[in-house]
Formats: sequence, structure tokens, C-alpha cells
Amino acid sequence: MQLSKIECQSKGCSVKLMSLVPKRCNDMMNLGRLQDYEGKLTSQGKLLQQETFCVGEQDGGVLSRSKERRVFLFEQIVIFSELLRKGSNNPGYQFKNSIKVSYLAMQDGVDGEPCKFVLWSRDSAERFTLQAPSAGVKETWVETIGTLLDAQNNFLSGEVLQPRKSSSGRDLGDAASVSRLVLVQQDFVAVREDEISVFCGEKVQILASNQQGQSLVYRPANSDSPAAEGWVARGALGTH
Repeated sequence: MQLSKIECQSKGCSVKLMSLVPKRCNDMMNLGRLQDYEGKLTSQGKLLQQETFCVGEQDGGVLSRSKERRVFLFEQIVIFSELLRKGSNNPGYQFKNSIKVSYLAMQDGVDGEPCKFVLWSRDSAERFTLQAPSAGVKETWVETIGTLLDAQNNFLSGEVLQPRKSSSGRDLGDAASVSRLVLVQQDFVAVREDEISVFCGEKVQILASNQQGQSLVYRPANSDSPAAEGWVARGALGTH
């Protein structure tokens, strides 16, 4: 008996959903095993990819010997971790390094190495050469990261600003130098710890955006409040 088009589409959706549920469960289990990361993973957006790579680190000198690392790619950060209890049915992960996507740069290939690509932060001399388990995995990661960077570059178009320091004193370097300055269109009151309140008429500097309809902004100090950095609803800025 031949299935109708609608029945086929329904069956296809069911199969896709059945494959997504175990993946998301696995993602959550692995994240729950990540130790010593001091930030909030819930503030880093959606987990887009996770994979085990051989990673070589270079900080202005000779490339170090490659080490096995579990790498987590979120919308807002890349986290490198060391595998603990390797070979166990219940492995753990020790946080080692991270790169914020707002500062992330990528070299999508290494000559003669079809499984390698390079990541680094624009505010650091440290570089990470990742060797994927296969060329297919490498291409998937390069494509996903490329899409993130393209979206960020498209969003961060507009008025060019001078580099500045956030309220925490951290130099934002090149990422801030191409940020977009906008006028707040409506009040936004922070609810979560990673958000900040902004008010109609204020000017803020947009640093990044995510798929949840939010923008990461820097608000310069004024007579009423100190400088601050955090997430706000994109609608408050008149951007969509």
C-alpha cells in the first residue's frame, strides 16, 4: 500500500523527532558532567555542536603536542574541556579554555590536512588547531561556525566605534571596534542576572545577538548609573 504525501511527511517528522530527543538528552548529560566552568551555561545560548577533537595550542610560540579535548560550540561561546574517566560509561569533562563567539576568528583549513581547522580569539595570541575525527565532522563545524560569524558580522554593521573597556575592565579589542551604536526605543527591565535594564532614549553599543531575540549590549556610564554589559530584548532596540 502506498503512503500519501501527508502520511510520508508525518512519518518523516516522527523519525526526525525520535532522532533529536536522544541527541538532546545526550547533550544535557554531557553538559552536566562539565566541571570548573565558572560561567552560566544557560546564558550561552543553544548548544549547536559537541565533538571530541585532537587540539594543539599555540600562544605566540611553537604549536604544542595535540591533546584530546571535548569541544562544545554554543551560540555565544566555544568551550574546550579535558576528558576525565576516558573509556568509562560515565565520562566527565574538565574545563580548560573558552573563546567567546563575539571575539571568535577561524581559519577554515590547514594545507594538506583535510580534517584540521584553526580557531582563535581576537583579543588573545592563543590559537587552537583542531583535528576532527573525519573530514565530514570538520566541514560540519566549519559551516556552523561560519554561519555564526557571518550572522554576527552582518548584525554588527553600522557606526564604527573606538575600542572600549566594559565595566569589568576587560578590553573588548577588535570586536568592539566594529560594534553598532543604536538608540533604545523602549524601556527594558532586567529579570535574569545576565540581563541589564535600559531605558528609552539611551544609546547602547550592540556586541552580539542570539537566536532567542536578544542582543548583548554595552551601556556607557552616565550620571545615573555605571557602565554595564548584558542582554536585552532586541525589540527594545527597534531591531529584529
